[in-house]
Amino acid sequence: MVPDIENPFFTSLVKGVERAAGERGWTVILGNTDEDLRREEALVCALAERKVDGLLLCPVAGSHGYLARHLERGLPMVAVNRTIPDTPLAVVSTDNRRGGYEALHHLLARGLRRLALILGTPGLSTTKGKLAGCRRAAREFGLGPKDLLLKVGYGRLEAGHQAALEILDASPRPEGIFAFNNLMAEGALMAIRQRGVRCPEEIAIVGFDDFRSAAAMTPPLTVVEQDPIEMGRRAVDVLAQVIETGEAAQALTTIPVRLVHRASCGCPATAS
Repeated sequence: MVPDIENPFFTSLVKGVERAAGERGWTVILGNTDEDLRREEALVCALAERKVDGLLLCPVAGSHGYLARHLERGLPMVAVNRTIPDTPLAVVSTDNRRGGYEALHHLLARGLRRLALILGTPGLSTTKGKLAGCRRAAREFGLGPKDLLLKVGYGRLEAGHQAALEILDASPRPEGIFAFNNLMAEGALMAIRQRGVRCPEEIAIVGFDDFRSAAAMTPPLTVVEQDPIEMGRRAVDVLAQVIETGEAAQALTTIPVRLVHRASCGCPATAS
């Protein structure tokens, strides 16, 4: 169950799931919740009624109390990419805190101080983790929470574009932007071109998630690279453990990240 099948990150995640599931002889049923909690609950209930063997859930924002009855009935379940507070589920997720730290630390180390963040949906563990990492990096350079300009892009291209326009119109204009996912980074680059601001000469940008066209953009986009295919594969492995034993060997499986330097942050275009 994924929240946005149009996002290339989740498409790659599903690819990893299908590969690992196929190796086990499993069939994958895909549901797209479109970041809608009511739709998520309806789809989970429908699948549970059809007695699926297990569920990989990328949860949307909101209360997930409805999951309790499915867990009580013994439906094997693993949370993927995002965690669910106060719910006893094994989790397979990216190291969002580390990724947020690496991205902002890199911009600060390049001498930039007026920085803006385009956040994902408030309340999601991915948003909270990245923001916590950013604030840690800011503290190391003597900045406080109020020194970072925060805008919310809800993980969407259009909202990320609008958030970036507001950032670019701020006075004084920030020197750098860190967008919390690939779609919002793409929207931010659109806004930069729309406003006629030179990147990276007048404003630098770092995104979260690498994607096929990131290196071909103008300028090539610096990103925190995740590994959604590996995340999908590991999620299937953990779900298999839950199905076989009733519990996961490890409550939290963290997939590492790495910062990929390209020209949009002011690094040489050939940097890697």
